[in-house]
Amino acid sequence: MLARKSLLGSRFTFALLVLSVAAGAGFQIPNTSNLAGFSEALLEEELRHGAGDVRVEPRDKRHFDDGAAAAAKVSEAADTPVRAAVPVLVLPGAVGKGGRFQNALVYGYDFSGDPALRPFHLTDGALPARGDSNGVLIGTSLANRIGVKVGDVVDLRVILGAPPGAAGEPVGASVMTVRGLVAGSAGAYRSVFLDRASLAEKTGAPAAASAIHVHLDDHFAASALATRLEARLPEARAVGWREDDPYVTNYLAANRTVNAVSYAMVVAAISIPVWALFHIHVLGRRREIGILAALGFSRREIFGLFLLQTLVVALVGLVAGAALGYGMLLYFQAHPIFSWEALVVRPVITAAVLAGPCLAVLATTLLAGSVPAWRAARTDPARVLRRID
Repeated sequence: MLARKSLLGSRFTFALLVLSVAAGAGFQIPNTSNLAGFSEALLEEELRHGAGDVRVEPRDKRHFDDGAAAAAKVSEAADTPVRAAVPVLVLPGAVGKGGRFQNALVYGYDFSGDPALRPFHLTDGALPARGDSNGVLIGTSLANRIGVKVGDVVDLRVILGAPPGAAGEPVGASVMTVRGLVAGSAGAYRSVFLDRASLAEKTGAPAAASAIHVHLDDHFAASALATRLEARLPEARAVGWREDDPYVTNYLAANRTVNAVSYAMVVAAISIPVWALFHIHVLGRRREIGILAALGFSRREIFGLFLLQTLVVALVGLVAGAALGYGMLLYFQAHPIFSWEALVVRPVITAAVLAGPCLAVLATTLLAGSVPAWRAARTDPARVLRRID
């Protein structure tokens, strides 16, 4: 009789329970995946296409005299696998056309390096050829402000740095041709890039580099590596991205907080209706429960029977919710929730990311259903069958 009048036989109640579980899973799966995608995209743009995981600079000098040699020394001193150590020369300057100038950081960069680690994304045109002393890349924001496009001629002003004891800062002036436009949320959109040797030559130190950008496969090993590099290279100052870039660190922390709040909301949204509906279900089945107890079913067996019903609801709801969540993931893949410059947030679709919401929903459903199941197991058959309870 209990089986015939079970929860699974009450289509409306069963549908409500499945809907609660499916809605929780369908909401949390894309939310978790999008938040993971945001963290991944942020690290990719700010570190891979930014200033790297560890930034090494000379402690007492204006720049390293030989950037390539300094990069090799940093790689040798690191006891962690280094993906690349890239010498970069950075100077303050301005770029303009027709007398209209915009302030900008001017980067001297070796364009022949790993394309995956360039601090910019080429959106139009081409990279300057090796030894091209007149070619320059302009950030998209700068290009829009001064009204230039690929092939235009621009005026470049660079503060080269004065020798010790000299008065003022010498400024280098050059007429450059825009070879390409670049984007990048780490600052490339408002910067200027040219060949490092060409820029360094203007300073009087043809191989100079103001910093070495160290790229790691494990972003979160940066702080420990920076500490070790400082100990082994006393002439240099090394800092990891966590200490150097609170913007990224705070964004990642905010992401974790939002994800935790989202999980809490899903737990509340599932546990309250599941507990309430199963509680009502148990109250309506007290006589059948009493009969089972009178027939010799133990409290453990009755508890298991009702918990099994909860498990069925959880699994059916998870299947429906996972299908809904996966459909939303496909939608967000085609229509990202955030897109600016090269920072495009798409959901991460991996087994590890999907398992978290599914396990949380399953555990919440079982825990919420276990309380009514425990109440069912505690039913006194004598009182129920005498209609006292």
